[in-house]
Amino acid sequence: MALQKLVELGDAAKESEVVGYIVGESKPYRAEILAFRPLAMGEYLYMEYHGYRVLAFVANSITGSTVISRDLIDPRDVERLVKSVRVGERLFYHRGVIKILGSVENDGHKLHIPAIPPPPGTEVYKAPKTVLEMVFSPRRHGYVRIGTLLREPDIEVRVNINKVVSRHLGVLAMTGMGKSNLVALIAKRVEELGGTIVIFDYHGEYTSLRNTTLIKPVLDPLRLTLDELARLLNIPRNATRQRMVLKECLDSIDEETAKEFFNVMKRCVQGRVARYGTSAQKVLDSLTVYENFLKRILKEDSGDVIDRIVMGAINVVDLSELHLNHADAVIAHWLSRLLEARKVSVWSNGSRGFPTPLIAVIEEAHVFIPADEDTATKYSASLVAREGRKFGLGLVIVSQRPRGLDPTILSQLGNLAILRIVHPEDQAYISKYCEPVMQDVMEELPGLNIGEAILLGEWVPIPAATRIDLVSEKVSGMDIDAVGIWSRYGKKELDLQVS
Repeated sequence: MALQKLVELGDAAKESEVVGYIVGESKPYRAEILAFRPLAMGEYLYMEYHGYRVLAFVANSITGSTVISRDLIDPRDVERLVKSVRVGERLFYHRGVIKILGSVENDGHKLHIPAIPPPPGTEVYKAPKTVLEMVFSPRRHGYVRIGTLLREPDIEVRVNINKVVSRHLGVLAMTGMGKSNLVALIAKRVEELGGTIVIFDYHGEYTSLRNTTLIKPVLDPLRLTLDELARLLNIPRNATRQRMVLKECLDSIDEETAKEFFNVMKRCVQGRVARYGTSAQKVLDSLTVYENFLKRILKEDSGDVIDRIVMGAINVVDLSELHLNHADAVIAHWLSRLLEARKVSVWSNGSRGFPTPLIAVIEEAHVFIPADEDTATKYSASLVAREGRKFGLGLVIVSQRPRGLDPTILSQLGNLAILRIVHPEDQAYISKYCEPVMQDVMEELPGLNIGEAILLGEWVPIPAATRIDLVSEKVSGMDIDAVGIWSRYGKKELDLQVS
């Protein structure tokens, strides 16, 4: 059956347009083409040689002329040359560099770079739709649609969600390019599969999604770690004596005394002023200053955060009203509990813990897992990045400033969705630390428009330039129409004055 399918693919290719021929020296992964027409960047091509059926894409495209050359110095000479060209005479040549993606075998599940380069004179075809569908639109278990090929809008792009859980995902782009739309789309697809996803929403961008479970960022103080509580109280990591005071008092609280958490903590710290001096006084001041605000976050008997997750749904932890340090502590606590609950489930064969795999999404990741600063989330996220795949906890990192991300965590992302990025430092940082990235891909990023992305890694068989489907109900996060608001507000004020 597989052999028959490959024969059919070859026949389909020969019915496709002959784009050009391989010229000059070639390598197993790269070749030059002389074409009959201009080549579009990212366009997919097909070749057959030495028994291989090879898919490639255009990495570089050049149009030139031996007649209208750069040696000309008078534009009127160009005008005369153009007007004197006879019908059918070729004035331009079209060359390109193609990146060989691999040989299509069996069902197109995995492509392999052929051992032999294409010989000069090899015919190059426009990739037939049957080949593209086999590679980019698999109907296998765990694959979901997230868009269409950028250069072939009739071809669906389907990704393997299992690989997001087991190999993690980075969604990277400059602001306003469609990151949150892609995250919303992935969340909806996970839900359609019966999966569970938890989004840590720092700007309230996902609250408009339908069928979303909104979760308040409330934590049980009895379940906090020392680092989490210290972050909530803005106690620096290097404030060793303050942390010693905090740890002693936190360890002294049990289920009974936790009902009066702040009062018990303040009495305990007050009792250590004589021993620790100003260090204990600073902790007491922090408890006093932040008490009213933290009472909105820390609720005695609020229970385990794991119990608030709705299985098979999109769960959004709304952090939009929290300060940065407080949001950091909340995310860190959730990530630690998610990983621990999945470990317990795996070790107990599902009888305890959280019974099914799930995905956690960190928005504004450059803030919470920065390269140049230690945060509570950074520690927890690094554990998930290292251990999550073994226990069915996938991590999705979303950032508009890739160069600000922790390189260790970034290097452990096995899948990427890169939307438009123009800053050279961001491009260089991604290329340095992200394993799936190729230089050809980096050169394409500035040319992407809103909602267009390059998909890389194990969730796609080969790199895919994709137009991402739009999630219609997601309205938060879009650019504000300032002029429209001014106009409506001015009209309202005028109507009030007239009345």
